[in-house]
Amino acid sequence: MFSFAAKQIRALLAGLLSLFSLGFALAAPAEPAPATSLARRLADPTQSLTQYKLDLWQTEQGLPLNTVQALLQTRDGYLWVGTAGGLARFDGARFTGFTSEQAPHLASEPVFGLLEDSHQQLWIGHSQGVSLYRSGKFESAVPAALTEGRRVWGFAEGRDGAIWMASENGLLRWHEGQSKRYQQADGLPTNKLRALAFDQAGVLWIATSGGGLVSFAAGKFQVMTPENGLFPHLQVRAVVPDPQGGVWVATAGAGLVHLKHGKVSRTYTMADGLPTDHLTALARDAQGSLWIGTWGAGITRMSADGRFSSVGAAEGLAGSQVWSLALDREGSVWVGTWVGGLNRLRNRAFVVFGASEGLSHDNVRAVLHGRDGVSWVSTAGGGLNRIEGDQITALAKKDGLPTDEISALAEDKDGSLWIGTYTAGVVRLKDGRFENFGLGQGLPNAEIRSLLQDRQGRLWVGTRAGMARFNGERFEPVTDKGVPQEGVLTMLEDRSGTLWFGTSGQGLLRLRDGRFTLLTKADGLLSNWIMALHEDASGSLWIATNGEGMNRLREGRLASIRTSDGLWDGLAQTILEDRQGNLWMSCNRGFYRVARAEMDAVADGLQSKVVSVGYGPGDALRGTTFAGGLQGAGAVSADGRLWLPSANGLVIVDPQRLPGAGKPPGVRVESVLVNGAKQATDAEVLVPPGAVPLAIRFTATTLLYADRARFRYLMEGLSQNWVEVGSLREAAFPALPHGDYRFRVAATIDGVHWSEAEPPLDVRVQPRMHQTLWFIVAVLLACGMSIWALFRLRTRSLRARQEAMEQLVALRTEELRQANEHLSRLSYVDALTGLANRRRFDEALHEEWRRSRRTHAPLALLIADIDSFKAYNDVLGHPEGDRCLKAVAGVFADALGRAGDLAARYGGEEFVILIPGADHAAAAAVAESMRAACEALAIPHPASPVGPVVTLSLGVASCLPSDGVTVESLLAAADAALYRAKQDGRNRVR
Repeated sequence: MFSFAAKQIRALLAGLLSLFSLGFALAAPAEPAPATSLARRLADPTQSLTQYKLDLWQTEQGLPLNTVQALLQTRDGYLWVGTAGGLARFDGARFTGFTSEQAPHLASEPVFGLLEDSHQQLWIGHSQGVSLYRSGKFESAVPAALTEGRRVWGFAEGRDGAIWMASENGLLRWHEGQSKRYQQADGLPTNKLRALAFDQAGVLWIATSGGGLVSFAAGKFQVMTPENGLFPHLQVRAVVPDPQGGVWVATAGAGLVHLKHGKVSRTYTMADGLPTDHLTALARDAQGSLWIGTWGAGITRMSADGRFSSVGAAEGLAGSQVWSLALDREGSVWVGTWVGGLNRLRNRAFVVFGASEGLSHDNVRAVLHGRDGVSWVSTAGGGLNRIEGDQITALAKKDGLPTDEISALAEDKDGSLWIGTYTAGVVRLKDGRFENFGLGQGLPNAEIRSLLQDRQGRLWVGTRAGMARFNGERFEPVTDKGVPQEGVLTMLEDRSGTLWFGTSGQGLLRLRDGRFTLLTKADGLLSNWIMALHEDASGSLWIATNGEGMNRLREGRLASIRTSDGLWDGLAQTILEDRQGNLWMSCNRGFYRVARAEMDAVADGLQSKVVSVGYGPGDALRGTTFAGGLQGAGAVSADGRLWLPSANGLVIVDPQRLPGAGKPPGVRVESVLVNGAKQATDAEVLVPPGAVPLAIRFTATTLLYADRARFRYLMEGLSQNWVEVGSLREAAFPALPHGDYRFRVAATIDGVHWSEAEPPLDVRVQPRMHQTLWFIVAVLLACGMSIWALFRLRTRSLRARQEAMEQLVALRTEELRQANEHLSRLSYVDALTGLANRRRFDEALHEEWRRSRRTHAPLALLIADIDSFKAYNDVLGHPEGDRCLKAVAGVFADALGRAGDLAARYGGEEFVILIPGADHAAAAAVAESMRAACEALAIPHPASPVGPVVTLSLGVASCLPSDGVTVESLLAAADAALYRAKQDGRNRVR
């Protein structure tokens, strides 16, 4: 029987399907459990705190210190974090700290208060006073004599643009460069102030430490304390304005206080639902809820109707002592704790409905939406759930079921319900009674995987060991010739009346005109293990496999779509189609969608890839393991939502409300590093001549979907194609040829809609002296004069026959020498790739070794190996392998930045690059750019354990040749590094 999971659950389940009543009576009826209205939950998922996911960042993730005392999101999308160890800026993926050179008097100081004013300037209150951040630079904001080295806790901006500051040295006012201080002599009860806020009437409210609450209007202070009966406590920690008038005030001992018209109108304490009366912070969201930080009890939300709900350490909050709160523009709640770091409560991208919301068990296995509007949900361990309107009824073993391990579901034409179990066969629920059918009633196995009633009224049951038909009284095993006696996982009757049965390893069984036939891999199936079947509106049959991809069967012809064709995952445990024509599949790392039109286009050979969008851990799912291998592992409700059973609850997806759908995030260039030194991003970037590394860092202006953000960039002048870099937020160029370039970067969340940073970043790489125009003109003039002189000399030499014969002999001798040199060069070239061969590399290595030793210059060596190349040859054949080698060799040829660099084929799929004069960092940068360039070629690799495309593993070594270092040791070091790269997972540089 279902148990009520707290008052919050009253929000999660009414009216999802505009359900009708079901006249339903059990022999021993179970009382229905109240559940949260699911219609309200789907309309506003923030109603229940169980739908929020907790994320955590601590020092291990880049936070300066785990004590977070101030939080603020600025208009540019960044979250600014004030900690006890300094200030940091967060873009959702990485923290940016500030050095003492960047932020004098602030870099490692504890930060207590933050404010962005109307001019988008950031005010920072810290232990030494106030700093101001504008135009990318930090500066002192108020004279040190006013703060006297005391903490500044809070800020407020008046209607006239004046900035007010709450410090431990009184109240400070700054306006147009002029500062003023108010202290006890001016009417304050204490100089130790904590927080400030203006109400709608323009009154400034001041929270104090030990002096109660103070208001300031018309140049006068009014003090409110327990002594004068105007306020219940002396310790005030936070104050925020109420849009309806007045202010909300958090006290350190008397709970939450609301003031209106200058008087206390209501006080809320533990007796009203607060977990503690010791409050620390306040923030108000767009829905009118008040978020309250507490000291020792986490955070509490007071909804607009006055109800309290809390999240503390028991619910996963890291640190119950809350210092600070902030609400971002994407609906997330940020929580700064005393020692637990930075927490975020973000609403889940999809509604998750599990035990916390009223289901009998989190491990949901199958879903059925009945014709009468009732929804049935089976669980592994919690029995069966019946959902009607705002009621959930749990049916379990104590109610008459033979087991609580429920698997498949099917609805009979007469309205009864067929229930498959994992351990006790089939159960029929009819007229409120359970009837059990097990091995004694003809079932070949007690573990039921699928149920289907065809148009003739025959009930088919797929078990772990064969299938059976129901004859009206008992089951009869199907033993026809050609029928597999293994597991039957899925069944479907198509529009022509043909029955299809997907098996666990023996292929796809078809029953047509009374005859069974079997389709297997020999007929074109990607796998003999069939997980799900779906017939689309055009009559095509989609066949999901256990990891190999999907097949389409149309007019007797099979087509295949694999991960190498763009599928997010090769496994599909269910296939559902939404009203927009998208196919949805679940797997063991989440679920994904693909437009059916794109699937058809690939199947018909009209395009090479599909665009599939996956949803996994980053989308705030409670888990990524979804139900599979049984009938009903997903269903579409009457309103078009997808119900996906998972091991961590029922995930409900609204295809009309997907995370980030149709609205790409903003994207900006964050910083530019030229040879490790920062350059401005608002002007043309100048790169000195030579092999100078350039790194451009960028970010997306989303905190909620930072982990879904994907990027691509284009360096105009270097390439004509966009480079997809996934979640990587940096583009590195080890050595750009001289010239003018334009860098463009774009971001997406859903993989379809992209936004581009504006304006593009102009980059100019300055030429070396010999690459300048004047130098080239001078050389051409010199060559012209030389040619004229040679011509005159030749004319005079022709006057004498002897001289002509000598010139002829010299010419023939030179031709012979050049021919010999040409033959020698051919002996140094690898015939397949056009790169230098092993012989040339060995000679060059020893030559450069001797030169580096003479000049005391470093020498770097890169050894690279194509990941799983043997498997590539085995699957695609040696001709494709040769083409792959040539394409990868092009990456090595393009990587040569200087005349002394040498790329060679070392043998088989191994390549080497020799880089004289390069230290380890420069060589590693070259290696990383080559690895990325190879991956960007996107050469499909269907047999790679690393990924869907051909990738490189690279070992890098660099040394300064000396008596104690040998050529062999350099080779050994690079080879060892390559081995580590492979050992660490390949597709990387070590």
